[in-house]
Amino acid sequence: MIKKTIKQLSLFIPLALIAVLILGCSSDVDMQKQQKAFYVDASGNLLNKKGVMVKKAGEFKLEGGYYVDNKGQYIQRKIDKTKDKINSTVDNTKDKINSTVDKTKGKMKIATANTKKAMTLAANRTTESVKSNFNELFNTKAVGTIYPMTEIKFDPKSHRITNFKKEDIEGMAASLKENPGSRIQVQVYTADAKSRGENKKISNLRAELVKNMLVTLGVKEDQISFKGMGLPTEDAAKAVNNAVEVVVEG
Repeated sequence: MIKKTIKQLSLFIPLALIAVLILGCSSDVDMQKQQKAFYVDASGNLLNKKGVMVKKAGEFKLEGGYYVDNKGQYIQRKIDKTKDKINSTVDNTKDKINSTVDKTKGKMKIATANTKKAMTLAANRTTESVKSNFNELFNTKAVGTIYPMTEIKFDPKSHRITNFKKEDIEGMAASLKENPGSRIQVQVYTADAKSRGENKKISNLRAELVKNMLVTLGVKEDQISFKGMGLPTEDAAKAVNNAVEVVVEG
């Protein structure tokens, strides 16, 4: 243990010395720039390189290689002030980005939790429970929540529906009609066809058919969009299972 510690120190000390030297050199360079940026005229006034007065005699002093005012504040070149403004802008931008990221993460957590809840209810749901669930999602603006429609089955050679759970369709339609400002997207996956292009086409027809079922029950068309997902590499399992999902959009 002691040998290990000594070995670590032997590696750290040279690095620390290099860092000190670098910082020292950097400080010297800054001082040289500072000295060259200003000069004092015969009357004791501080002028910049263009000969413009920056401070009158008695309003500044040289301290530690830097010109400072009577309050001890560094007298900066225009380029230094610009750098400060840029740094301030960058910091503000970083804060905004971090805030946006945190909000996005929060929304994703909520959507994930709502999706798990919807999947839990999938095993034993009634028209009223589906309606109630969607009312809650719409009222809380749970954008991104995925509602699996596991009971919808298709003919493997076409887009014809061979089975579905009417409680899903009726409950969802009832909620959409009660919430006319809310929107959903029907997404269908499949691997039934022989090519990715055909999978995309047939899944799009199937998604449109599910939309039409809801419209037939009185839902406004502009409340429902649809998308055929086909056989995406990242969701191959969904495609194999011919998954049908409803995603809350608003």
